[in-house]
Amino acid sequence: MGRRRWGYALSLLIILPGIAALIVNSAAGRGALDWGIDFTGGNFFQFQLQQPFEVADVRQIVDRFATGQSVIQKSEQEVFIRTRPLPAGTKQALLDAITARFSGVTVLRSDEVGPKIGRELRNLAIVGVIVGLILQVVYIAVRFKSIRYAVAADVALLHDLLVVTGVFALTRKEVNSSFVAILLTVVGYSINDTIVVFDRIRENLAQRTREAFERLVNRSILEALVRSINTALTTIIAIAAVYLFGGSTIRDFSFGLMIGIFTGGYSSILNACPILVDWHLWSERRSRRPAAVTASPVTVPPGSRRDKRG
Repeated sequence: MGRRRWGYALSLLIILPGIAALIVNSAAGRGALDWGIDFTGGNFFQFQLQQPFEVADVRQIVDRFATGQSVIQKSEQEVFIRTRPLPAGTKQALLDAITARFSGVTVLRSDEVGPKIGRELRNLAIVGVIVGLILQVVYIAVRFKSIRYAVAADVALLHDLLVVTGVFALTRKEVNSSFVAILLTVVGYSINDTIVVFDRIRENLAQRTREAFERLVNRSILEALVRSINTALTTIIAIAAVYLFGGSTIRDFSFGLMIGIFTGGYSSILNACPILVDWHLWSERRSRRPAAVTASPVTVPPGSRRDKRG
């Protein structure tokens, strides 16, 4: 905790590039994030092909109908195609072209999301994340009987969400409904790690009543540090296996989870606890500040005992 300013500086260095990317992307007119068809509207196709194929073969056909507006992913003998909204005639022409080019084509899925529905889904996703954060503030404040713990935990959560969002803005990975699942998973994981440390702080507060708060928090972090590191590393290793061998369809999802779990692991130590310490020290300094007392003049009646002594 004596070096907690370095933790703040590290967090700023990690967050600022993502925020800059959001601003630059928005100013360039291509959108702060690369919203998928789940949020903007569009078409989704899933085909099963009997013959061997490459993504480039499929893209040659798709680009004739949706140039520069498609995302194509391959998983074994299946291909997934996402495009911006296509007219009914163009959609059918794309299906016919795929069927004519490849033999043994089976259409497994063909969905369409309207722009209005996409905007509603995006707004609901944002509201859902905000409501989740507010409810966590209420619960932690009640559970720990202090608003300090709740605010410190939620600032760390906000840091984690900004990091994940910033990375997606920098890499221009598609933001779809699975991105909301990433954010909510990161929120759950990060708050769990923070609560473990906070609970240890509360236990030590009851046992070490005379120890300085900064030293007590430092002791609590060290007691829970090995557990936090092991939990984060084992989780990241498992998700990394999914990222490497799970196929392209869930690669962005596992990528976002790895980033979120990594930042959620260190934010509990480098953000939440330092905020708790600084808030406590600020409250102590404020309580020790002497209150200004203004003495009003006292009028002594003439002839009184105090007047004679004076």
